[in-house]
Amino acid sequence: MMRCTECDGVGLVRCPECSGEGIDYGIHKCEECAGEGEFACQTCEGTGKVGLIEKVKSKL
Repeated sequence: MMRCTECDGVGLVRCPECSGEGIDYGIHKCEECAGEGEFACQTCEGTGKVGLIEKVKSKL
């Protein structure tokens, strides 16, 4: 197993819609991350580690 490069091995990715703030326009919860500011990495499914096959698939 290798460390996921998409999330740097953390398993979480900062929400691109709200830049990790968890709110949109200063008052509403971000709809993309439900106000959390981050979500599970899709490449490693939140584990922080990927095998070689998953790493190749993420590059396609």
